Amino acid sequence: MTFSDLKSNSQILLLSLVLACGLWYAVTVRDRLEVQAEVTLNYRSMPEQLMVRDGMLKSFTVHVRGPKELIKSLDTRMLTYLVDLSHLRRGTNVIALSAPFIMAESRALSVLALEPNHLVLEAVGMMESVVPLEPRFNSPTLAQALKAEDLHVSPASVSVRGPEDVIKKINSLQLDVPLEPAATGNYRLSLPVTTPQQVTAVPGTVVVRYSVAGKRTLAEFDRTPLLDVKNPQGYQITPPVVTLKVELPESLRDSKSYLEEIRVNISVKDLPPSGSGEVRPSVQLPEGARLVGISPAKLNVTKSGK
Repeated sequence: MTFSDLKSNSQILLLSLVLACGLWYAVTVRDRLEVQAEVTLNYRSMPEQLMVRDGMLKSFTVHVRGPKELIKSLDTRMLTYLVDLSHLRRGTNVIALSAPFIMAESRALSVLALEPNHLVLEAVGMMESVVPLEPRFNSPTLAQALKAEDLHVSPASVSVRGPEDVIKKINSLQLDVPLEPAATGNYRLSLPVTTPQQVTAVPGTVVVRYSVAGKRTLAEFDRTPLLDVKNPQGYQITPPVVTLKVELPESLRDSKSYLEEIRVNISVKDLPPSGSGEVRPSVQLPEGARLVGISPAKLNVTKSGK
């Protein structure tokens, strides 16, 4: 091999080294991005006798660096992490997190940090118990006035499941029953069972039956419309009085406090920009009352100075 051959080979090696360095730079340094990606957390294998009271997150953040094209091709919807809860124990459980498989196994990607990098789960024991339901009318005064009675619920009890420290304090569940005061007769309702937080009831819906035997009467009332403005003296309402026909429980016909809840209101939002015009008043009624008629149905409102 001559000197010229050695010189030629050296030049080729040098050129190859330069190309290799350039390629390394292009692949590992140039056009690299650092981004944050949200990773969805999924949980599995929760022990039946336990529940997590606190600490369960929906996602965590991964800081990752890699080639621009590879980073842009990452489908964030596919970034998930499965948390195995089969070894969960009562009390505080610390579970380490790691990057999703697609990131952790990629040689082209560098995982820089996780936020957070672990979960702190507070686990408590679960308990089941059968407790009775206690139905009651949500308006005792109206129930008495209407003679609402024969209140029954089916089934009479439900099974509740939740944290044992909560379940141990539940001796019964209250069931608020709304009244249907428009007429007398028998009523049948399906109502959801309300439970404390993290407690479930089976069945979740029960059937309630009751009867209304109270008498109802029809009466007329004159009311002055009330305008919802700071200075109502700046407006004139024509006519100044509205007559209402109202059906209500007979036993409340002479109740002053009950009848005072019958009001006629006018909202300035219903007026034209000028502040004057024709509007329909709204009627406010107490529980158990039903509007039968209103006269007049529309009122003229005039703003002074126009």
